[in-house]
Amino acid sequence: MLSPVQTSSVSPALTPVAELKIQAKKLLKDDSSNPELLKLAKGEPAKLKHCQLFIARKYGFAHWDHVRQVLEGNACEDYGSFWYKNQCGTLLNHWCTSHEEAKQVQQQNGGTILPYKRQFMVVDKPFLSIVGVEYDDSQWLELNHDWCSGSVDARLALALKRIRSED
Repeated sequence: MLSPVQTSSVSPALTPVAELKIQAKKLLKDDSSNPELLKLAKGEPAKLKHCQLFIARKYGFAHWDHVRQVLEGNACEDYGSFWYKNQCGTLLNHWCTSHEEAKQVQQQNGGTILPYKRQFMVVDKPFLSIVGVEYDDSQWLELNHDWCSGSVDARLALALKRIRSED
């Protein structure tokens, strides 16, 4: 499970949450006529909170507070599907019910541990390429290929790369 953020040297302007806030503001400014966004706004003019909800759901979260909980490095029970894309469904990955189980699978088979909702996946290089973060990235080495433990700064940097790969 992720440890709570105590302090971080990542600039607030460069955090994953800040990046998603920027995307929500751009959506409000540029595309407030999006049918899915209008549905969230229930036919009313879209507001920032609707854009934030739209962005949260785009990245696999239930709502904006869920984004903040997970991407600020706070301990949580549900990580959403941020680290999963439908294109990864054809890949063979190990699914685990606990982080401890995922660590055992990783020790036996290698791979990278990623959270998925209330479970954990141990994935290989092709999976990481699809989600936009390369296996050989130095931050993975710093985390021993386990996004759920280790340096908060490295986890935030990888999450930011995942977000920016969507652009």
